[in-house]
Amino acid sequence: MPLRPLGVTAVLAGLDLGAWEWATGTDHPTVGLVAGLLMAPIALALAWSIVRVLMSLAQIAVRRLAGDGRPAGSAQMSRAGAQVPFDIERSDERIAA
Repeated sequence: MPLRPLGVTAVLAGLDLGAWEWATGTDHPTVGLVAGLLMAPIALALAWSIVRVLMSLAQIAVRRLAGDGRPAGSAQMSRAGAQVPFDIERSDERIAA
């Protein structure tokens, strides 16, 4: 789950908002301008991170509801439950056309 990028962008958004509030409350227009210009890209990055986390949570919920309890990264299947792939050369069924 992409929680680390969400945390980083949330901290950046908080710092940017704090810098903007401080700059507009005091007489520092340059810092306020820079913080204000950086606010939109950081807000977009925060929104994108939130969407990624929500999609990951939805994917986990769907997997749990479907009964597939294995994590997303594990492609290992146990030998007891593994199925043999279909081999067309072994199959000798003739279909009349």
